[in-house]
Amino acid sequence: MDQKSLAALEYPKVIDRLAAHCQTPAGAIRARELEPSADIDEIRARLAATAEARSLARLKPNFSVGAIPDIADRLLALSRGALLPPNDISDVASVLRAARRVRNQLSPLAREIPALARVAARIDDFSPQIAAVERCIDDRGEVPDAASPELAELRSRARALQSRLETSLNAVLRRAVADGIAQEAILTERAGRLVIPLKAEARSALPCVVHDVSASGATVFVEPLSVVELGNRLREARLRQAREVERILRRLCAELGAQSGAIRAAIERLAAIDLAQAKARLAQDLDAPLPSERDDLRWLDQGPDAETHLLSARHPLLSGDVTPITASLARDRRCVLITGPNTGGKTVALKTIGLLSLMAQAGLPVPLEQGSRLAVFGDIFADIGDEQSIEQSLSTFSAHMTNIIRILAAAAPDSLVLLDELGAGTDPAEGAALARALLEQFLQLDAAVVATTHHGELKLFAHQTDGVINASTEFNADTLRPTYKLLMGTPGRSNAFAIAQRLGMPPEILQRARSARQDGPASPETVEGLLADLQRERDALQQERAAEQAAVREAEQIRDGLAARRDAIEDERQSILARAERQIEDDLAGVRRSIRSAERDLRKAAKRQPGASPADAEVHADAMRHRLDDVRRRRRGRRNREPRTESIDPASLAQGDIVYLAGLSEPGSVLAPLDRGAIQVQVGALRMHVRPEQIERLAPDRPPAGDAPRGRIPPPPPDPGGQTDVRGNTADDALPIVERFLDDAYRAGRARLTIVHGYGTGALRRAVRNMLRQHPLVSTLEAAPPPEGGDGATIVTLIG
Repeated sequence: MDQKSLAALEYPKVIDRLAAHCQTPAGAIRARELEPSADIDEIRARLAATAEARSLARLKPNFSVGAIPDIADRLLALSRGALLPPNDISDVASVLRAARRVRNQLSPLAREIPALARVAARIDDFSPQIAAVERCIDDRGEVPDAASPELAELRSRARALQSRLETSLNAVLRRAVADGIAQEAILTERAGRLVIPLKAEARSALPCVVHDVSASGATVFVEPLSVVELGNRLREARLRQAREVERILRRLCAELGAQSGAIRAAIERLAAIDLAQAKARLAQDLDAPLPSERDDLRWLDQGPDAETHLLSARHPLLSGDVTPITASLARDRRCVLITGPNTGGKTVALKTIGLLSLMAQAGLPVPLEQGSRLAVFGDIFADIGDEQSIEQSLSTFSAHMTNIIRILAAAAPDSLVLLDELGAGTDPAEGAALARALLEQFLQLDAAVVATTHHGELKLFAHQTDGVINASTEFNADTLRPTYKLLMGTPGRSNAFAIAQRLGMPPEILQRARSARQDGPASPETVEGLLADLQRERDALQQERAAEQAAVREAEQIRDGLAARRDAIEDERQSILARAERQIEDDLAGVRRSIRSAERDLRKAAKRQPGASPADAEVHADAMRHRLDDVRRRRRGRRNREPRTESIDPASLAQGDIVYLAGLSEPGSVLAPLDRGAIQVQVGALRMHVRPEQIERLAPDRPPAGDAPRGRIPPPPPDPGGQTDVRGNTADDALPIVERFLDDAYRAGRARLTIVHGYGTGALRRAVRNMLRQHPLVSTLEAAPPPEGGDGATIVTLIG
C-alpha cells in the first residue's frame, strides 16, 4: 500500500492503538508491522483469526498470553554458545512456561477456534527444558545444592571449612580484644578472605597478613597466620564450587541454545495469538462487529464488480458522540463527488471510507453495521490536507498537484483514490475545469474515486456523467448547523451565507453579498434554490422510506411471532409424542411382566391341581404373547405413520445430524459419516455402526454441526447402571426386578449388563436365566468370568 496515503488516512494511529492492546513485545512488533493486504484469502484468514479471538474470550474469559519478557538478545547469545546469568535463564524459562501453557489450553479447542488452535499446536513442548531450568535455578535466581551431587558435596565442604575458620578467628579475636589491640569484636571479609580489625599501631603484636586499611588509617584488616592455611582451603573450595556452578549453567545454556530456533518460532506463534487477541480487544473498544464462521466472510469481495456499502460507518479515531455515515461505491457509480459546507464533515467522511477499507484489508475490526460490504482494493491513494512546503517552494495547489500526478501514474482499475478539496487553491474556473478533467481520467482508468469539492460546476458534471454520483453532507437550515450525515445521490449546498450568519457576520454585509450574487451572470441563486427544492424532496422521500421500513419491521415482528408460535406448537407436539412413546414403552414392559406373572401362576396352579394340564397353561400364555405381538405391530404402525422426510442420501449425513433408527424410539446423533457401508451413531450411552437402510428419517430440525440437539428431542431416561443384584429374593420377587432393569437399561442405551443372583441352591439362577432366554430384549447371555462373580452372576448382551 502507498505509505504516504497510509499516513494521510491516519492508519498508523490505529496501529498504535492496536499495539497498545498487545501484551508481548513480539506481539506489539507484529502489530506495528501490520499492513493492509490485497490478497482476499489472506484478509479472510486474518479476520477469521480475529473472530476466533473474540470466541476465545467467551470460552476462556481469563485466558491471555501474558506479559512475557523480551528475550531476543538472550536467545541470540544462547545460539552463539554464550553463558547467561541465572536471572536471564529464568526469563527464558518464563517464556517457555507461557508457551507450554498456551499450547495446552488452546490445542484442545480445534473445533471452536481452528486457526488459533493450529497455531498453538505448532508450539513445541518445552517440558524437558523447563524441568532442567527449574532443577538448576530456584525462585530466587540462584543455583541450588540439588542442581548436581558434586555441587551439594562442594558446598557442604565449604560450609564446614567456613565454620571451622570462623571458630578459629573468633578465638583469636577474643584474645585480641582482651589484649586491647582489636578495634571491635566483629569478623569481616576483604578480598574474599575473613579478617579481624586491629589497631594500626598494634599490628606487629599479632603475626598476620594485612589485607586492607581503613580510610582513616587507624584500623588494619588482618588475617592471622594461624588461620591462613584454613582460609586457603576455604578459598579453594569456593573456587571449585564456582566452577561447578559455571559447568551447570553452561550445560543448561547449551541445552537452551540447541532449542533457540524452536523458542524463536514459539515466540512468533505466541505473538500471532497475542495479536489476534489485541484485535479482538480493539473490536470491543470500537464496538465493531466481527464476522462469524457462518458468514464465511462473504461481506468481502474482489474484482471488477466488487462493491462497497458502508452502513453506519464510524471513524475509529473520533471519540464522543460520532455521527455514523452510510456510503456506497458500485460498478455503476465508481466515482462519488461529495459537496457541502465547510466544517460539515466532508473530509471526515472521506477519511472514514479510506481508513475502514485499510483496516478491513489489514484484518482489523471495522466499526460498521452488520450487512455492510467492502471491496478489496489493490492499492488506496489519498490526497488530503494542506501540504504547503516553504523548503520545497510548494504552494497548497502545487503540493496537491504533485501528489495527484504521482497517484495518476500509479492508479489501476483495482485502486481506490481519495481526493480532498479537488481543484482548490487556484482560480475557481480553472480549478473546476482541471478537477473535471482529473475525474474523467480516473474514470478511464476504471479506478474507484471519492472526492470532495466546493465547485458548483462539478455537481452538474456528476449529475450528467455515467458512473459519477453526487453526495453531500447534510446541513440543518433551521439550526444553521451541520448534522455530519452523508447523503448519497444529493448534491450539497455550500451554505456560506448561513454559516457566516451563525458565526456573527453583520447582516448588512450578508445582504450586500446576496445582492451581488444575484446580479452575477450565472444566476447561482437559481441553482441554490433548485438544490433547496431537491433537499426538501429528499427529506420527503426519506420520511416515506422510514414509514415503509417501520411497516417492514412490524411485518417481520409479526412473522417472527408466528414462527415462534409454530415452533412452540411443534415442540409441544414432539413432547406429547415423546410422552406417548414412553407410556407405550412402560405399557409394553407391564404387559411383559404380566405375561411372566401369569405363566408363573399357571405353573403353580398346575402343581397344586395335578389334574390340570400344563398344555392349557401354555395355550393361555401363547394367547397373551400374541396379544403382545399385536401391541407391537400397532406401535410400529404408529411410527410408520409419522411424517418422514424425503429419502435420505447416506453420503449427505454429517457429524452432529440427529436421526431416528428403525425399531428405536430415541433419536441418535451421527458421530461419523458413511464409511465402508456403515454410519457410526450414538443413541443414549450406546455407540453403534448401522447400515444406511436402518436410518428411517432425520429429526424435524437439523441443527448445524456442533450444535446440541433441539429441546424437542426427549432426553434419555435415567441410566440404571450396568448391574443389578437380586440375591436374597425369591424367584417370584426377583424376576420383576430383572424385567424392569432390562427395560430401563435398554432405553438408556446400555448394551452389556450384569445380573448378580448368587449361587445358593441354584433355583434363583435357573429362574433368572430361563426368563432371560425368552426375553425379547436379550441377544445373548453367559456366566460371568471368575473375577466378576463366575456362575453367581450372568452377563447379558441386549439387542442393538
